[in-house]
Amino acid sequence: MSAFFCFIFLNGYNKAVKKKKYLLISIAFFVALMLVSQAVYAAGNQATGSGYYDLPLCLPGYYPTDPGDCLPLGPSETISGLRAQGFPYPLTGLPANKPDPALSALPIRIASINDGQTKVYASLDDALGGGTVIRSYPGGLRRYVAFVEQANSGGRTYVRLLGGGWIEAEPLYSVPSWQGLEFFDSPESNFGWTIDGTGSYNGASFASGASGKTYNKYEAFPIYNMVEAEGYEWYQISPTEWMPSLKARRVVVDTSTPPGVEGDRWINIDLHNQTLSAYENNQLVFAAVVATGSGELYSDPGTYRIYEKRELDQMQGSYASDRSDFFYFEGVPWAMYYNHAQAIHGIYWPAVLGFKQSHGCVNMFPGDAHWLFNWAELGEYVYVHDPSGLTPIPTPTPVGTPGQEIIYPTATPAP
Repeated sequence: MSAFFCFIFLNGYNKAVKKKKYLLISIAFFVALMLVSQAVYAAGNQATGSGYYDLPLCLPGYYPTDPGDCLPLGPSETISGLRAQGFPYPLTGLPANKPDPALSALPIRIASINDGQTKVYASLDDALGGGTVIRSYPGGLRRYVAFVEQANSGGRTYVRLLGGGWIEAEPLYSVPSWQGLEFFDSPESNFGWTIDGTGSYNGASFASGASGKTYNKYEAFPIYNMVEAEGYEWYQISPTEWMPSLKARRVVVDTSTPPGVEGDRWINIDLHNQTLSAYENNQLVFAAVVATGSGELYSDPGTYRIYEKRELDQMQGSYASDRSDFFYFEGVPWAMYYNHAQAIHGIYWPAVLGFKQSHGCVNMFPGDAHWLFNWAELGEYVYVHDPSGLTPIPTPTPVGTPGQEIIYPTATPAP
């Protein structure tokens, strides 16, 4: 009986020992498996340079560099990704202001001549009664005169010219008042303007779909990235918006001294983008949309110097054999000549800037031309260039163009 119980006891004991042994083996196996998994995971993190194993999340905020003792995920990770794409943090507006609106006021009143050859009379009574004619203006495409007084009679308007005499003409009651930007610091990225009302797109393609956001004519926007697609330049103006150059123009911010310029002040005229920018102390101080010469009358690339400034000027010309394209402009405001007859000046006639359209001059809206006229000095450098390389370059590049005679029109004698 005792032997039987002893057998049962030993048999139970052996089974318990075996179970305990199996349990220890199982525990050891799982511990080893965990250690191997941890080693592989840590090695993977080390290989990818994450260093994030077993670290807590960082407190909310932006971490420009890896703090090392926490995981900079969430908003910080998003911001870091945007910075890697060229977006600064925080996203701020351009460091610029609109210039004084009073700069857009013309120093003289302007009227347009709408008929063909137009007679100038000695007095208002002569103009009303068809009396003494002292001179006349030939017919043409566009003709504008400066005047100091106006009178209305029988539904017709007459003006007394700045140079004397009375003529029938239509006063301009409004002139372009759009203005560029005056900068108090150079922006971190390029920027641009719309040249017509337009919308943005979800990507750099017309097929990407409209973003739903619209922009007014001559509205400024930042440019963080630029690609070429579908025949246009595409500007990334926010993380989710793109704008094509179809209705926009770009200012390339370049504070490095251009070739041929001595000193730290210059005017930069970009023929491809149709923009003008001014630099002082190698910092951007002003920028605007312009219109330069078109066709064979392109604005010459090169480095020049302003040799004459005129608050009011008089311009005329004709290039067609029958003179049907004759133009005559009195009172052209704030003209600065830098290359023979090519000048930077204001316009008062209807125009959409951002396109090549002049006879070689650089056209600006009045307020912009006035700002630049006040800022620029005689001898100021003017750097004219075409990043596309499509505009012929004169040879040699005329650095420091000397002063030259500006030919004024001769009034046509009365018949």
